[in-house]
Amino acid sequence: MPSHYFRTDLADFLEGEPDILYESLRPMRGSTGFINYWRARQGDVWGDYMGALGRTALAGIVPSLTYTQFLNAYPFSQRFDQLSPRRRGTETARFRPRLRYNV
Repeated sequence: MPSHYFRTDLADFLEGEPDILYESLRPMRGSTGFINYWRARQGDVWGDYMGALGRTALAGIVPSLTYTQFLNAYPFSQRFDQLSPRRRGTETARFRPRLRYNV
């Protein structure tokens, strides 16, 4: 949800509480693997946001990117799709026994 939908005081509250903001944007539907991926990435996403702010400041520009804007543009699905099937939790080999020949 774009940040302009929030009232200013609510947006300030959410920006001040990044854990609450991250959880509020967590998808309610989807595969268990994707939801677990979303939860596990919270620290990495925060680090990516801090890095984006730092790069902007090093370029001589005052950072104006909010965490809400960053999360709305973060490519969660694209990065999840780039994972191996095992890391996505979609590998079926562990449920399929290997063929054994007893001679």
